[in-house]
Amino acid sequence: MKTITHTNPNGKTVQVNVGENVTIGENVTIDENATIGEHANIGWNVTIGEYATIGSYSTIGKNAIIGEGSHVRREVTIGEHATIGDDSTIGPHSTIGEHANIGWNVTIGEYATIGSYSTIGSYSTIGEHAIIREHANIGWDATIAPGSIVGSK
Repeated sequence: MKTITHTNPNGKTVQVNVGENVTIGENVTIDENATIGEHANIGWNVTIGEYATIGSYSTIGKNAIIGEGSHVRREVTIGEHATIGDDSTIGPHSTIGEHANIGWNVTIGEYATIGSYSTIGSYSTIGEHAIIREHANIGWDATIAPGSIVGSK
């Protein structure tokens, strides 16, 4: 891990901790003290909040937003235009679909799948290996048990 100087599109210069072989697309905004693990791939126009971490081998799609203090663990895929709220945690090997909206303080377990255009309310917990199908809406402070499948085909 090394500290690099990154210049954001607004001209602000920040210090970012970056692992080996990281790819950062054009027009990416990274706030202070963010960490990006080795072999991560950050798409164009992505915003990464202050103190957020992106795990090794993770992929963040174009136009995605990762909130302040959020943790995207190892080998996670986040689709284009997805939003991860502040202080949320996305477990290892999970997938967040395109245009998904994850609220604040959400915990998503390992190997979970959140379908495209789905919404997970703030303060919710999604268990490991759970599948939230496309266009599903999970309310605030909900708990989805591990291995559950939510939404229609």
